Amino acid sequence: MRMRAAVLMSVLFALCAVSLPARAAEPEAPLVSWEQTEALRLLSLSGGPADVPAAAALLGDAAQSHLARLALEAIPGPEASQALRDALATTSGPLKAGVIGSIAVRRDLEAVPALAALLGDADPVVAGAAAAALARLAPPEAADALKQALARTDLSPVTRAAFCDGLLGCADALAADGKKDAALALYDSLLDAADTPRTARCGALRGGALARGGADALPRLTDAMKGEDRHLFEAALRAARELGGGAKVTKALAALLPELPAERKTAFIQLLGERGDGAGPALLAEARTAPAPVQVAALRALTRIGHKPALDLAKDWLGSQDAELSAAAQETLKYFPGKRGDKMLKDMLRDEDPATRTLAVKLVGAGGLEEPNKPLMKAAETDQDAAVRAAALGALRNIAGTKEMPALLKRLTGAPTPEETQAAEGALAALCARSLKVTADIVVTKAVYGALPDGPSADVTETVARIVASGAPAVDASNALFGDTAPNLVKKLQVECTVNGSPAVRTAAEGEQLTLAAATAPAEIADAFRAAYDTADGEAKAALLRLLATTGNAAALDTLKAAAAQDGPLKDAALRGVCAWPTADALPAVMELAMASPDPAVKTQARRDAVRMLGLGQTETAERLRLFGELLAAAADADEKKLVLSGLAQIPRADALEMVLRQFPDEAVKSEAVQAAVAIAKSLGTTGREDAAILPAAGLAGWKGNTEYWRFEDGAAVGGSGEKIPRNEFLWAPVTVGDFYLALDVKLDPPSANAGIQFRSKPVDEAGQALGYQADAGPEEWGRLYHEHGRGKLDWTDRAAAAVKHGEWNRYEILAVGPAIWLVINGKLGAACLDINKEGERSGGIAVQIHGGPPQTASYRFVKLVHDPAFSLLEVDAKRLFSALAVPEL
Repeated sequence: MRMRAAVLMSVLFALCAVSLPARAAEPEAPLVSWEQTEALRLLSLSGGPADVPAAAALLGDAAQSHLARLALEAIPGPEASQALRDALATTSGPLKAGVIGSIAVRRDLEAVPALAALLGDADPVVAGAAAAALARLAPPEAADALKQALARTDLSPVTRAAFCDGLLGCADALAADGKKDAALALYDSLLDAADTPRTARCGALRGGALARGGADALPRLTDAMKGEDRHLFEAALRAARELGGGAKVTKALAALLPELPAERKTAFIQLLGERGDGAGPALLAEARTAPAPVQVAALRALTRIGHKPALDLAKDWLGSQDAELSAAAQETLKYFPGKRGDKMLKDMLRDEDPATRTLAVKLVGAGGLEEPNKPLMKAAETDQDAAVRAAALGALRNIAGTKEMPALLKRLTGAPTPEETQAAEGALAALCARSLKVTADIVVTKAVYGALPDGPSADVTETVARIVASGAPAVDASNALFGDTAPNLVKKLQVECTVNGSPAVRTAAEGEQLTLAAATAPAEIADAFRAAYDTADGEAKAALLRLLATTGNAAALDTLKAAAAQDGPLKDAALRGVCAWPTADALPAVMELAMASPDPAVKTQARRDAVRMLGLGQTETAERLRLFGELLAAAADADEKKLVLSGLAQIPRADALEMVLRQFPDEAVKSEAVQAAVAIAKSLGTTGREDAAILPAAGLAGWKGNTEYWRFEDGAAVGGSGEKIPRNEFLWAPVTVGDFYLALDVKLDPPSANAGIQFRSKPVDEAGQALGYQADAGPEEWGRLYHEHGRGKLDWTDRAAAAVKHGEWNRYEILAVGPAIWLVINGKLGAACLDINKEGERSGGIAVQIHGGPPQTASYRFVKLVHDPAFSLLEVDAKRLFSALAVPEL
């Protein structure tokens, strides 16, 4: 590195020789060269005394001064320090301030006289930098120079603030060096001077207090706390937090509390609470007599320091009509430290007043006792008051574990009041929810990949088991993992397994992901619920059905289905439980209810939950689409259609898009259908394939048409004649399209000529006459959709007319996906046709046309053809594309 630095230094010397004159003569010259920057960087890493002159030469260069200073700061030896001191005489303004800062970094005490002299510099930036440097160097001469400078009467507020900050820095340095008396003299001079700026005065108050320490700091702090200056009061609070002295100092500070105005008491009380014991009596007095906000702050501080009398006060406040006081009392009883607070709560649990016991169980459940479950369970089982028992069960809702489950089930099945039954159910439901495991215990028993159910397939159990053992909750159904077990056939992956002990069968189509993990409760919880259900009756039995519905356990689902199949008071709860099942295992039963339940309420609920289950990713896509189709067909109103559309929006498939598009004519759901279509469109086109066969770069070989009217010229297919053209003539490309995107440039000569681009079309005779869709082009036809030799005008909009450049090349784009067709001219949307009534015209050939009539020419220059395209190929907002779609009139 040293050798490299030496080489670069030679460059640096040369550049220095021309740098400043060149920049003065040529203001537009580059401010920094790479060579200079790199050389200075290397000097900062390994420079020596011999390198100082070159770096020092750049201290007056505004572009390089900073880098030069960094290099000099790092170079050892007196030469660098001398160079920086010398630069004080040759620089000015910000550059001189920077040099001063570098002198401070090097802690160059020899520069103190020069820095002291600069306190009188007319530039406040330089004077301020000198003050900061003197504070950092902090010899006695620095403080003396700053004090003398502060005695001047002509100082600007900015300069005075800089000098005071510098003097404060000197005091801090002296205090850190153990020179307490010298530091205190500076702190007190700043604090006592009438013209000391606020920040320096507050800093001096804090610094002096900490330098004095303990009780010696109290007089100054007390004056500030009782004084009118709010900023000094806040600074005194900060200092008191850092001040030592223990309980003695805290007690002395607490004696000030009665003398402070109410608006300062809350902040002061917080300070006392942070300092700890010693303030208890004063805080207690405020808690008893002050206005409510101060009382609350005092009780919180008493709780923080664990002052025992606060417990009795808190208990007295529990019945207060002031909600703020009552809430503060409850917080104290919940969080009072040590055994004293626990004893108070336990005593309240045994109180004669049921209201007190009710409050006690709520406080215990909210964190009042370190081990709350046992006393709460005891209250739920033995208290004589039903409200207390229900409250105890409610308090267990967020904390009960499996250890409490048997007792909770016993309360559920034997509760004497509906409120207790409801509370016990809530506690058990919350317990079950906390136990659900998303990362499931999965055991693969069999896995098959192939053309299921009867086609070629292979056993892939070992591979799937290995993937699951790695921790993956899902498996891709793909040839990459399992090989092509059924060439040229659509394959599926089917896995038989147990999930958290419950048997399951999952299936996914090739290219999809099979999700195995599901959030289920441990078998011990589901088994306990089922056992309790077998012996329960009445409302408890219905509650247990609701609980079983939250477990995700296969045996629990069987219990629900069995109950749902029987008439009686439990049928409704069982049906709703089946609908609420957390996995798609219940989907067949839910779909049956959605289609055929005689109860309108159950049918509606089933349809909603069917959509939810279809969105879990546990059903193969083809089946999801089929079931969504059934739900759409059976939808009773717009709300149900909207729900199904929201589910279809999650399936990135063209057939899902078509199902959505077919709802566009229904204005009641048009907005939601557009949103769903946009969502699906974003995911389409990932497997798009560009087709070069549409590019006749070497001529029209493979194309079919009447060569009397068609030729290849300058990369374009050109059709036309200098004489009258007896009929429409078509040139057919060697491609077939279904869903596609086509971009081409079209020019008509003269502009009154008529032509078009056929797509999804077919020839109807040996002459090549076309039947099918045509993107029209002509004086009044650009961007309009026509059906050649068939239905005629489909979308005769003039939206793109203004974008046409007559007599010039025009970029024509066609996007066709399912029943939707869009035409775009020079980036402007033209036709937007939703041809949902003609499913048989979704594929066909591409041809270009020259219309029969007077002499004319149409030129077509193909740019791109993409099969199964992404919507982003059209630079038109997807929402605008779908919103513009309209169904042609029959």
